[in-house]
Amino acid sequence: MTQTVDTGLAEHGGVFAKSAFLAFHEVTPDGFMMFSPVRGDAGDIVDLEWTFANRAAGKIIGRDPATLPGKRLLVEMPGNRDEGLFDAYVNVLETGKTWQNEFRYDHGGITAWFRTTATKSGDGLALSFADISEARAGEERLKNLIDGVLAFVGVLSVDGILLEANEPAIAAAGGDREQVIGRPFWDCFWWDVGQATKDQLKQAIATAANGERIRYDVQIQVVGDRRLWIDFQIAPVLNAAGEVVELIPSGVDISERKAAESHRELLIRELSHRVKNTLATIQSIAGQSVRAAETIDGFRSSFNARLRAIAASHDLLVQFDHDVVPIKALLQGQVLQYAADDKQLVVEGANIHLPGDVAHALGLVLHELATNAAKYGALSSEAGTVTVSWHVAVDEGKKRLFMSWCERGGPEVKMPTRKGFGSRLIERSLAPKGDTAVIDYDPKGLSCEILMDLE
Repeated sequence: MTQTVDTGLAEHGGVFAKSAFLAFHEVTPDGFMMFSPVRGDAGDIVDLEWTFANRAAGKIIGRDPATLPGKRLLVEMPGNRDEGLFDAYVNVLETGKTWQNEFRYDHGGITAWFRTTATKSGDGLALSFADISEARAGEERLKNLIDGVLAFVGVLSVDGILLEANEPAIAAAGGDREQVIGRPFWDCFWWDVGQATKDQLKQAIATAANGERIRYDVQIQVVGDRRLWIDFQIAPVLNAAGEVVELIPSGVDISERKAAESHRELLIRELSHRVKNTLATIQSIAGQSVRAAETIDGFRSSFNARLRAIAASHDLLVQFDHDVVPIKALLQGQVLQYAADDKQLVVEGANIHLPGDVAHALGLVLHELATNAAKYGALSSEAGTVTVSWHVAVDEGKKRLFMSWCERGGPEVKMPTRKGFGSRLIERSLAPKGDTAVIDYDPKGLSCEILMDLE
């Protein structure tokens, strides 16, 4: 069957125009087809009849282009009706408005993505189309890649309208694309954390629109009323002329890093506080030890022992990450070393965890009680025992530790004629927080009742 071309070509350029038209469409990689409308009895368009198809069109749709003129579109390719394409073509013929679209066609052995333009040519329809399956596959791979990353990624217009966002970003906003796509970026869900944050973002977008890359840390809102710290960036996209055509915002969750930085700053402040307190304690111990010691050797022995007690408490704080110390570990470190065996130390109570400052103060108190017991009390005798019991209760609205130290089986206890340094150190170790230690010099054995605030 001989191919025919719209007669309008001849009317607007004669034989030369017709030859140029055929030559061009024989070499172009895009498919090109022309149709004339087939009308029913009522005058409505019921089908389209091929009048021309170039070589590329035949290759794309898998047909010999020389056999197509005179055949009808819906007979050869009924999928055009199923996909709504035929209705779009009819609308072009009836209104004269050009139609452009990208769509996936999967009918009659043809499975591909097409980019198509339909225009009215005289009384007929001109259809130009290209197989963009490979390009769409690349776009889909890129989209899957971007959706698969943990970072938040989007596309903005130069004036800050959100054009696209990846799945993690959409999910963080509650999973509703309609609430964010097409809106000013600063009015989207993520940035509803305060006007200062929105103003900072507006300024960043304006700067990026002038070609400068922006980066700063900022806190955003995510679904579930949670806040995240992100490493936020806006990168300008330039065209061949060097003009900014789009902006790419991205953000990486750095909440864990921020929490670690905050924790590190807290530890530094806590360390500074404890070093100052420790130095003050050492200064007090040194002064009191000098005044209480009768000889240089006596001073050296008592002072070194107390320094070791402080060091032991610090070792426990480091071992348990400066937050809490198990009470039994504190007892073993400060008391058990003075006992002949573990039977001399009886502990009664749950292995509660003490705050760091409580453990430090209690460690000094236990050291003084243990050294006194080893020198003069129950631990100086193989038959002697020390029972340490404790419990936690709410007293006057505060959570408090109640501890009892009770010695039995040692030498008879006598009331001291003067208060020794050990007793004064116990009192002074607990006094700053309002804690107390009451010593009872019972002849059967020394006892001490300790009350400490755990808050």
